Amino acid sequence: MSDQEFNEKDIGVVIRYLEIHNPENADRDYAIQLLESMQGLAHDISKSEEINSDLIQKALNNLKHDI
Repeated sequence: MSDQEFNEKDIGVVIRYLEIHNPENADRDYAIQLLESMQGLAHDISKSEEINSDLIQKALNNLKHDI
């Protein structure tokens, strides 16, 4: 797990999102994994020299395959 501890509200919101958009993975472990992946993605983007919509879309597409 990352240094960030996610609270129950954050996890619950992600589980509700998953129940709608990805019901087969709508559980606590997957929600935490998704939050951690998104946090890592945000960190990588923030360190990038150039941020644009293509870079963000490519990173999001990679995120979908990593989880």
